Amino acid sequence: MTLNLKSKSNVFHFSMQDGICIIDMNDESKAVNSFTVSMLEDMDENLPKILAYEKLEGIIITSSKKNCFAAGADISIFSTFTSKEAGEEGSKELHRIVGYFANAPVPTIAAIHGTCLGGGLELSIACHYRICSSHPSTQLGLPEVQLGILPGGGGTQRLPRLIGIAPALDLILTGKKVDGKKALKLGLVDDVVPENQLLTKAIAFCKQVKGKKRMLPSSLGIVSSMQGHFDMQKIALEGNPLGRYLISKQSRGMVMKSTKGRYPAPLKALQSVMNGVEMSLEKGLELEAKLFGELVVTEESRSLVHIFNIMTAAKKNPYPKNVQENAQNKYVNFLEMGDSSVGVLGAGLMGSGIATVLAEKNIRSVMIDKESMGLQRGLKSVSSYFEDRFKKKRIKWFERDSKIYRVSPAMDFSALKTSSLIIEAVFEDLKIKHDVLKKCESMIPHSDFIFATNTSSLPISKIAEPAKKPENVVGMHFFSPVPKMPLVEIITTEKTSPEAVSAVFDLATIMGKQIIVVNDGPGFYTTRILAFQIAEALNILAEGAYIEHVDSAMEKFGMPVGPITLLDEVGIDVGEHIIKVLNSAFADRLKVPKEIDSISHEGRKGRKNNKGFYIYSNGKKDKPDSSIYKNFSQERKNFDLKEIADRCMYVFLNEAARCLDEKIIKSEDDGDLGAIFGLGFPPFLGGPFHYAKVLGKKNVKEKLTQLSAKHGKRFEPAAYWDR
Repeated sequence: MTLNLKSKSNVFHFSMQDGICIIDMNDESKAVNSFTVSMLEDMDENLPKILAYEKLEGIIITSSKKNCFAAGADISIFSTFTSKEAGEEGSKELHRIVGYFANAPVPTIAAIHGTCLGGGLELSIACHYRICSSHPSTQLGLPEVQLGILPGGGGTQRLPRLIGIAPALDLILTGKKVDGKKALKLGLVDDVVPENQLLTKAIAFCKQVKGKKRMLPSSLGIVSSMQGHFDMQKIALEGNPLGRYLISKQSRGMVMKSTKGRYPAPLKALQSVMNGVEMSLEKGLELEAKLFGELVVTEESRSLVHIFNIMTAAKKNPYPKNVQENAQNKYVNFLEMGDSSVGVLGAGLMGSGIATVLAEKNIRSVMIDKESMGLQRGLKSVSSYFEDRFKKKRIKWFERDSKIYRVSPAMDFSALKTSSLIIEAVFEDLKIKHDVLKKCESMIPHSDFIFATNTSSLPISKIAEPAKKPENVVGMHFFSPVPKMPLVEIITTEKTSPEAVSAVFDLATIMGKQIIVVNDGPGFYTTRILAFQIAEALNILAEGAYIEHVDSAMEKFGMPVGPITLLDEVGIDVGEHIIKVLNSAFADRLKVPKEIDSISHEGRKGRKNNKGFYIYSNGKKDKPDSSIYKNFSQERKNFDLKEIADRCMYVFLNEAARCLDEKIIKSEDDGDLGAIFGLGFPPFLGGPFHYAKVLGKKNVKEKLTQLSAKHGKRFEPAAYWDR
C-alpha cells in the first residue's frame, strides 16, 4: 500500500486488497479492544488519508482480537469529563470520528466477530453495511444505561433509523445483547457467516455493493426496505405521531416500573430517541451529545462506573501465578476436562442450585442426600431449570438433556471417591457439618480434597476443627437462589491454604459468579451487616412501627425489598438462628428484641409455610398479618419513614466499617461488591463505602454519634470514620 499509514497506538493494522482498505483492530496490551483516546486519535489521523486515496473502492473494519470486535469506550475516559460541557464535547468528537465511516464515498463494512458493544456497535452502525460471525461469542448491544449514561457515539440516533424505534428502544433502554441470528432478524446486520469465512465474505460483499451507498432515513423513524425488511405494521405505528406517542408512553411506563425513577439514564435515552427521530440526523446527534454530557457527571453514573471498575478488578485471581497453576493442575483442570466431578452435599434449595449452576457451566457433580425424597426434589429442581430454558428457546433439547445428566444423584458417600472438591450445603448445624466432613474423609481416598462449606454464619475455623487437613477447609457462601444471585463469598481461616482458596476462586469464576474473598469471623461480612440491619428493623417494630412502614422506608431508600419481607423470604426460623448466633458474638451491641422468640414459637417461618409477617395467598405476598402484633407490647404508631431508613442504613454502614477495621474484608471495594451483589444494596449509590464517601465520612460519623446517644452502642462510630 502506497499510503503512509501508521498506528501510534499499535492497535490498528492496515492492508490493501483489490482497492479495499482492511483495518484490523487488535490491542495486544489488553484482553479486549476498547476505545482509548490514542485509538481515536489514530482513527482521526489515518482515516482522512485512506478516504483521500484515489484508488480506494471500499473500507472494511474488523478485529483479530480473540472473540472481541470492540467492547466500547475505555471506561477511564469518563473520569476525564469533569463537566457536562466536557462530556458533550467528548460525544461530539466521537460523532465526528465515526462519521468518517458514515460519510465515506465508498462502501464501509464492519466485519464483526465476538463482543461488539457500546462504541463498538456505534462504529458498526455508522458503517454502510455489517456482517457478523455465527459464533456464540458474537454479541451485539448498547449497554451504556448500565453505566448511567446513554450511547454517545450516535447509537440513539442511528439505531432507531436502522431497525425501527421500538426494537432500538428495547436494546438501548435495557442494555441487552443479541447474537448474530437475532441481529440478522432485527435488520441490525446484513449477513451472518461462519467465523472462518468472515473476512472473505466481507471482501466479496464490498465488491458486490461497489458504488452503492446506503443512507439512513433522516427523520420520523420510518424503517425502509433497505435491509430487505418491509414491515407495514412497523411503518404504520412508527411513521405517525400518534404511534410514536404510544411507543414513548409505553416505554416510559416500563422504565419507571423497573427503575422507580432512580436512574436518569433510561429516561434521557428515551428522550434522545423519541425527540431525535423527529429531527434531522445532525440535530439528533447534537441532542444526544447534550444529554450524554448531562448524564456522565451525575452521581448515579459515577456510582455505576465505580461498580463496573471494581467488578472488573475483582475478576482477577488474587494469588501468585505459581499458586494458581498448582491449584489448576491439582483440582480445576480435571473438572473442566470432565475427568472429575464436584461433590455437592445436600439436595435442598442451596445444594440443587449449586449443582444446577455447575451443570450449566458443563461441570459434572455428584449430589448427595441422606433421603431419597430429598434427592428427587433436588433433581426435579435441576431438571425444571433446564426445561424452562428449553421452553424459552434459550437452549436446544440436546443441551437440556446433556446438562441435566451432568448431575448424578447418590445417597452413599462412596460416590465421592473421585471427587477432589466438595461443596457442602447441609443444614446450618455445626454437628451435622462435622459429621459430613468425617464421612468425606473416610470415603475419599486422596486426602488432599477441598472441603468448601456453604454456611452463612458458622465460623469456618469451627467447622474445620475436626478436619485431618484444616488447610483444605474453606468457606464458599452462596446466596439463594443460586442460579440468580451473582455473589459468592469465599471465606478463609488462618490455616486455609492459598491453593485451596485459589481453586474455589477459579471454580466460582467458571460458575460465572462475582467473588469477594474475606477472612473468617461470625457472619463473615454479608450475613453480619445484614443481621444488624434486620435486627434494627425488628427493634423498630418492637417500638411500635407498622410492618409495611418499615419495608416501605427501605424500599424508598432503594433496597429491592424491605427487611421484614426479606426475613419472610429467607425464613423466620433461619433468620432467628443467624441473629442469635451473631448475638452470642456481638452481645455488647447487637440488640435483638425478645419478641422474635414468641413469633418463632407460633410456628411462623415466612413464605415457606405461608405464615410470617405477611399473609400469603396462593404463594403470593399479600398484606401484613396484623395478628403478629399481639407478640409486641407496644401499640402501633406512625414513624417517620426517613427515621426508619436512617436507623436501618446507618447501623448497616457502621457494621460494614467495623468489618474493614477488623480486616474481615480486605478493602472498601470488596465491601461495596458484597453489599450490592449479595444483599441488593442500591447500585445507583455505588455500595456502602462509596455512598458514605458521597455523604462525607465526617457527616456519617456525626449522624452515628446522634443515633448512638439515642439508641445505644450499636451506633457508636467505628474507627474507620476517623481515617
